[in-house]
Amino acid sequence: MSKESQTKELPPNTEMQGNSLIHVIEIEAADGSKRTQRRPVASTLEEAKEKRWDFYHEELGWILEGYKLARDRTTASIMADSSVGGRRDPEETTQE
Repeated sequence: MSKESQTKELPPNTEMQGNSLIHVIEIEAADGSKRTQRRPVASTLEEAKEKRWDFYHEELGWILEGYKLARDRTTASIMADSSVGGRRDPEETTQE
């Protein structure tokens, strides 16, 4: 596999360092200066949660430290979400 074809498959702002993927982020400080932060990338969401590493999801984009979305979800993504959430009565939770 050529180096050119490898970089096409990598998520955005990602570099190979040895055998590991590194997510490169530009962070702006309060004084206006910029610095580069290099963060490890997990291969699965479960690994990202366990190790607090970054993970790239095809639809949602970067998930930082295994739980924070790097950007807000689009309205279409939220509307297409089939997960069910809602309020539960206190009586229901005590019966479990």
